[in-house]
Amino acid sequence: MKPATPTEWTKKNLRSFIRSRLRETPETVLYSWSIQLVTHLQSREDLWQKPGIVALFGGLRSEPDLISVFLPWLQELGWKTALFTISGTQLRPVIVQNEEDLKRGYLGVWEPLGDQAIPLGQLDMILVPGLAFDEATGARMGRGGGFYDRLLSHPEIKAKLIGVAFHLQMLPDIPTEEHDIHLYEIITEKGTQRIVPIAGIND
Repeated sequence: MKPATPTEWTKKNLRSFIRSRLRETPETVLYSWSIQLVTHLQSREDLWQKPGIVALFGGLRSEPDLISVFLPWLQELGWKTALFTISGTQLRPVIVQNEEDLKRGYLGVWEPLGDQAIPLGQLDMILVPGLAFDEATGARMGRGGGFYDRLLSHPEIKAKLIGVAFHLQMLPDIPTEEHDIHLYEIITEKGTQRIVPIAGIND
């Protein structure tokens, strides 16, 4: 159930609320949104002009499909693509060439078959998933495991961070903690939402 007012939201009931909304959305609708989202990503020529290494994600029904069409498109542009493998409580990027380089891992997410991780500092861009994002501040709420919180706060990370989610995952206000990451660009099926940085956040 959605809380009556934003001030009553907690991470626990927000996660339940968003998961419920995603479950109730037909797969055909999610598929349509995913296609639109990938189209918006591809239209951002400013992001893809200088090839480098970009980290992707995917595998869950409730996430956009960045693998079947977008990954090979990036490869054609000269980009190297990586997905994360789980090592203990840490995420480690491994280069993948195509869908055949992937397996179903933790909770069904795509993970690389290989285990030869590259240094985090080699990543030029990370497309960041989230269960919800704050429309005003860009604050990200994950699924509760803390994997991306640890990853994105790592001192080696110098990559450009782009949030990627469906528009229904954008909320007017979410509760935050000191360790939560704020993103300044989030791409949905409706296009790019740019967040004005707030002094003191992610400095």
